[in-house]
Amino acid sequence: MSFLSPLLLLGALAVAVPIALHFFYKVRYRKLPWAAMRFLKLSIEQTSRRLRFQEYVLLALRCLALVLLALALARPTWNAISGSGRGESIDAVLLIDTSYSMGASDGELTRLDRAKAAALSVIDNLPNNSTVQVYTCADRASFLGPRTPSNLDQARQVVNGIALTSLAGDVLPGLVEAEAALDRTAGTTKEVHLFGDLQKSGWEPQAAAIRARAAELKRRGTFVVVRCGSPARSLTNVAVTDLTYPGGIPHTNSRVPVSVVVKNTGAAVATNLTVALEVEGQGGDKETGTIEELAPGQSVPVTLTAKLDRAGLQLLTVTVQADDLPGDNRLDRLIAVRDAVRVLVVDGAPNVGDPKQSASHFVTNALLPVSADQQSEYHVRVTVVTAEEAGAGLLGVNDVCILCNVPASNADRPGVPGLSSEFVARLPQFVREGGGLIVGAGDNVSAPGYNQAFAAAANPLLPFALTEVVTAPADKPLKPAPDSTASPSFLSRFKDEPFSTVTAAVDVEKFFGVNESSPGGGRVLMRLANQQPWLTQRTLGDGEVLFVGTSLDASWTNWPGKAGSYLSLLQLTMTHLVGKTAADFNRTAGDKLSWSPPDATRSYDLLKPGGGRVKVGVPSGIAGDKLALTSTDTPTAGLYRYAFDGEEPAGQGLFAVSPDLRESENLEVLSDAEAMELLGFRPVLILAGPDSAAELTTERGKREWTVWVLLGLFAVAVGESLWAWFCGKAW
Repeated sequence: MSFLSPLLLLGALAVAVPIALHFFYKVRYRKLPWAAMRFLKLSIEQTSRRLRFQEYVLLALRCLALVLLALALARPTWNAISGSGRGESIDAVLLIDTSYSMGASDGELTRLDRAKAAALSVIDNLPNNSTVQVYTCADRASFLGPRTPSNLDQARQVVNGIALTSLAGDVLPGLVEAEAALDRTAGTTKEVHLFGDLQKSGWEPQAAAIRARAAELKRRGTFVVVRCGSPARSLTNVAVTDLTYPGGIPHTNSRVPVSVVVKNTGAAVATNLTVALEVEGQGGDKETGTIEELAPGQSVPVTLTAKLDRAGLQLLTVTVQADDLPGDNRLDRLIAVRDAVRVLVVDGAPNVGDPKQSASHFVTNALLPVSADQQSEYHVRVTVVTAEEAGAGLLGVNDVCILCNVPASNADRPGVPGLSSEFVARLPQFVREGGGLIVGAGDNVSAPGYNQAFAAAANPLLPFALTEVVTAPADKPLKPAPDSTASPSFLSRFKDEPFSTVTAAVDVEKFFGVNESSPGGGRVLMRLANQQPWLTQRTLGDGEVLFVGTSLDASWTNWPGKAGSYLSLLQLTMTHLVGKTAADFNRTAGDKLSWSPPDATRSYDLLKPGGGRVKVGVPSGIAGDKLALTSTDTPTAGLYRYAFDGEEPAGQGLFAVSPDLRESENLEVLSDAEAMELLGFRPVLILAGPDSAAELTTERGKREWTVWVLLGLFAVAVGESLWAWFCGKAW
């Protein structure tokens, strides 16, 4: 038990007054001998004992009345809360969910509007001398203020200024911060108010940790959950989940097909949806498509085209018509548009007499799917050289390098020219600076030579160290396993038709085994049917390396003859490698934005969506690395730009931030019963609305025993009066 006004318990000391009157002010008698009275002595002694008992009972009732009066004034509660008493004050911690599901419409107001109104009502109904600490919580918690917890006017301003984010919901970080906030308070009565929509995706993944934190908050104070939004109302919602450009490498003066994926994450069928695509700088000119019907849980790709008229990073914006949850109705994506892509192909087995037998023949045709007279104008410019002609300087003027059955050195395959030591030494730097490297196997490739040149600690290029060549039986060639494709990866679509069927029909007669336990950060993108790695990948700096376990020509496989698989995979790989620079500038809400500016001596600001501007300062970093600007202040989706301090942004330093789509994957909310089961106890559950303040006041009243103590005092007073009347009767 604790008391809201413990000092008033001192009033119980008044019980000494009737006791003192009883013992120190008794009626005194003077004894006078009288013979006639000796016959009454026995009767008087019996009457005195009865009167003494009646007086003791009356004294006890009067003392009990005074004690109950003192208890009532001290306002006892059932909470056993630590801390020194400070009268009626309350130390309140307000946690307000700002994940973008709180932007869902619930009648005329959004859930966040209801949360803010309920929070203001809590502040308005706090007793004198109370304190408030306001936090927002999504997948992280942030303290907003006020700087002086006892300044309730500042607290109201803080609550009014809370804005929606594009982050996913997670209750745990908020509960952790609330526990720390209670450590900074010294009051007797503590309350933690959580304002949210109780979306399951923010509670269930970390249910055990949430239960432990909530139980600790309940032990130290009162845990109040204010539900913002009706649990019986289902949301209608469609989300733009992805944007890809499967038509090849984006280049200037072209119209690129863009595949937009739209998913229905709501509970009802969506009909007649309009999807729009806009390219930045084209005056609001949009191309639109229509989805006639989209069932709950269903995803549908919509193909639109984007006109690209300039090189550099181009911003594509996709929108879908408004619904109950606007936070995922827009997706911004930056793509790298090039005037030309330059590819260096090194042929380790050239055939001058019959070029079709060269190791680079199929690769070159896949890269240049146009007639010979059009190749000079085509956006992919291919340079084919032999291993002897491959100079280190060529890497400086090309974007991608492809090694087709090339010996790692002149000593790798006696009699077969290999790569020069200068070229081998330059390759790691080429990749780190953003270049793409594709390595194909063949008879001229040896495991010891490649491991020494490309897998050693000095030049760690290969995803894994090579082992031996595996030869399949002539009548039982191995098949790729498209269902083993890593997800997510740029090859994820090979799990689906038609790519999966045509790839599964490829015959692989020979392939290089790899040591998957070797260090180097490698990743398997696709395996063969015997679960051996076939396509492996490694990221190095800003670039990437792809190792193909079989040959890129027809010497070890019939793969080049399966155009649906060979051509598609090569095009996807090229698009991925060339577009990797743009991938660094596409982020999800909450991610870090890192950029190395051309001028590392000046101070920079970060311009946020909606016009906000935050000072970042000068670039910094570890010795030997590029100096970079970094910021994690990215709670909302939209465009972010780095700019010189106080100046307008230039064309560089642009980032497109998309919403964290985990938030809209599951829009179901916890019922009251499910919330109690998850927490392991019954919290104070209140529905945000006009009556929420009255409900909270009533709930606070339930925690006090004052009414019951007053009823007990009334009963004692009535009993004392009746007993006094009874004792005063003549017998």
